[in-house]
Amino acid sequence: MIKGIFFDAADVFYERRESTASFAQELLKQRGYRVDVSAQDLVHQKDLHMQATEGRIGHEEFWSEFLQMRGVVDAAQRQILVQQIIEQAHDVVTIPGGRTAMAALKQRGFVLGIVTDTMYPVEWKMAWLKKVGIAEFIDIIACSTVLGAHKPNPEIYVNAMQQAKIAPSESAFVGHDARELEGARRAGMTTVAVNFDPEAKADFYCTSLLDLLNVPIFQVVAA
Repeated sequence: MIKGIFFDAADVFYERRESTASFAQELLKQRGYRVDVSAQDLVHQKDLHMQATEGRIGHEEFWSEFLQMRGVVDAAQRQILVQQIIEQAHDVVTIPGGRTAMAALKQRGFVLGIVTDTMYPVEWKMAWLKKVGIAEFIDIIACSTVLGAHKPNPEIYVNAMQQAKIAPSESAFVGHDARELEGARRAGMTTVAVNFDPEAKADFYCTSLLDLLNVPIFQVVAA
């Protein structure tokens, strides 16, 4: 029997009008800076992003490096652009059905949690979830910047289950990303895909957040 349901956050409960990286590139383009970088710089950027997601460097440092790679050499100008990028990151848009679905799942007795990769403080993540009406239903949160591990590493899923004091056989992960769903499966969790990638593989598939209420394993009231 499933006792705990753990969710990805971005692109499950909320989204942005455009990705923050795309927004940053548009800022650069508007100001006459280059957008494209070398393959070597892209590898370096990917490594920096991983470091930021694992909390080894701060989000401001990541975005400053991102801008510097593209020719923004003036530190004061970079700081101004970084603040604009962060403002855009805070502008999240609700994906319909989340609050109703979470309220119903909570009423059915499930432990509800978030398993999230982010370069930003966990307090910001909870503020975004509050903005979209979800935060009050969350019992636990496993955050990459706190743990120093990110999806699809099983460690972050295991941490969530340990916080909830439930076994993998009693746990489900709801996500959209194919790699993250596979990571949850490797951690022993039942997987449920929503707003999912075309190549995503899961035990159950939902057409919307409200459709979560029709998933057979979520029909039974948790002990």
